[in-house]
Amino acid sequence: MNQLRDKSVLIIDDDLAMLRALKKVLGGEGWTVICAASLADAIGILGDQKSRIDLVVTDLLMPNIPGITGLHGIHHLFPALPVIVLTACSESDVRDECLSRGASAFLVKPLDAPHLLSVVRTVCLGLAP
Repeated sequence: MNQLRDKSVLIIDDDLAMLRALKKVLGGEGWTVICAASLADAIGILGDQKSRIDLVVTDLLMPNIPGITGLHGIHHLFPALPVIVLTACSESDVRDECLSRGASAFLVKPLDAPHLLSVVRTVCLGLAP
């Protein structure tokens, strides 16, 4: 039984190919997937549907947004909402800062679908990876 089947995820990334790829992977697991190409769009979606969103998966670096600001904004407005950060930056200080500012997990691109799904299960269901 797939315990994630009735969950919804908001994916935030300015890279449309990445949005499509993540939507395919998570949608294939039965998630309801909502996509946003900017932080402003994402905040609007969360404000309108926060009771429906179970998880946010976001790129760390977005146009016009300093790295951690987007994560901090989401965590400040919706502190109980788990956020998985995706980034091409593998520096440990960036990872540590994201985790200290509320990220539930930190993933480095490129990533593969099984690893992403494992982390999503861990974050959403409290399962061991």
